Amino acid sequence: MSRKLYFIIIRINKKKLAASCIICFISLIIVLLIANKNTNVFNTNYHYNGKIVIDPGHGGVDGGTSDKSGLLEKDINLNIGLKLKKVLLDDNMKVIMTRDKDISLENKSKIKASRYKRDLDARKRIINDNNPDIFISIHVNASVKARKARGIQIYYYPSSEDSERLAHLICESINQNVYQKHLKLSTVKARIIPGDYFILRETKYPGVLIETGFITNVYDKKLLMDKSYKEALVKAIRKGIIEYLKM
Repeated sequence: MSRKLYFIIIRINKKKLAASCIICFISLIIVLLIANKNTNVFNTNYHYNGKIVIDPGHGGVDGGTSDKSGLLEKDINLNIGLKLKKVLLDDNMKVIMTRDKDISLENKSKIKASRYKRDLDARKRIINDNNPDIFISIHVNASVKARKARGIQIYYYPSSEDSERLAHLICESINQNVYQKHLKLSTVKARIIPGDYFILRETKYPGVLIETGFITNVYDKKLLMDKSYKEALVKAIRKGIIEYLKM
């Protein structure tokens, strides 16, 4: 029994094939660009071995500033500090907290001085003894006379170029990722300010003091109680820290 062989001949239009390939290639490039554009700027696939001290201001008997309804700065500072710790740990960084609970730190100081000065001394010692790459001190602002004052303020010690650079990078990240993208605000911006605060002056390492908003401002106060705002804020701070460590 003989077998017959059949051949199927497919005619390909070379010009159409080339055009199709080009279109497919361009489409692939567009898809990749869109995917890259939409990639979260806070992607935690980066891993850095930085050592960061986070200093949530006040605590314990020292409530810091407050509003009339019982909202205390110390609680906001700690909440933001712990959120910042989490995102930095996700990046494989080493994080030291001056406090991770509602306590004041004067008992950790050996100097003979007021409770307030001993608390500050303990924070300074924790920072200096741990040899960090940087430290972040977290606070909440208040202005009884100027209740319209609002926005994040980032302080650095005037003679520290590294601290000023860190302040600039965090400020840029906050303006882009918190005010522009998260809050869609064009009228409010974070700003950096040179400051002669004890925690900035007496420490050996680069660091900034971040006032995360004005509790005396009706809009900032709402933000300071808003979970999504605080999460956007700590991720923006994280991004600024990463940019600093990459230099």
